[in-house]
Amino acid sequence: MTSPCWSRPAALVPLLCASLTALAPGGAAVQLLPGAVKELAAGKLLVAARGLPDPNFFETVILLAEHSGEGAMGLVVNRRTDVSIARLFPNLAQGQGRPSALYAGGPVAADGVVALLRSTAPRSDGRRVLDDLYMVANREGLQGLISQGADQSRFRVYLGYAGWGPGQLERETTQGAWHVFRADTGVVFDPDPDSLWQRQVRRTEDRMVLAPPVALRPVPLP
Repeated sequence: MTSPCWSRPAALVPLLCASLTALAPGGAAVQLLPGAVKELAAGKLLVAARGLPDPNFFETVILLAEHSGEGAMGLVVNRRTDVSIARLFPNLAQGQGRPSALYAGGPVAADGVVALLRSTAPRSDGRRVLDDLYMVANREGLQGLISQGADQSRFRVYLGYAGWGPGQLERETTQGAWHVFRADTGVVFDPDPDSLWQRQVRRTEDRMVLAPPVALRPVPLP
């Protein structure tokens, strides 16, 4: 499936929009939770539905950083790589001790870099996503934070991101590809990202069990 590309963050290379489709048996679109599309907004979490076929998003948890009529942009927060930040930025001194790992933020602009920073103080070098969370995508801000050796419990660096064209994420959510939750920094900087999707999808299933049944209206015959 192809769709018009959403405009990219300035610090990243041109966007190649990602797409996926999750359909019920027989090809009929199904929404897992009533009103899920209305919940889409910057600062929300997207939790991939079980069995999502697209390998780019299989068992992912995504922080939705931007959402508008022009499209959406987010970062996969649970795909930690074996590559260290020091390997990507060998000329920058990074605090002593524990090397921080890079994260695979998504299939779009995979050679671009963007970071998330937990900060209670306002940041002029980043876009606020949550009250205490900023997305940093400019070279000076990134280099400064890496040189300072910011701890991975409050600072993570991502290669690439997830992008959707106008209406694309809404269609995918309607088709049941994504569960939508309110995000918080505890989830974004979870100390065990490898098990994050399993825990979040169980949370989704618990919410579905507790949700009131949806009333079905019979369609009158002509």
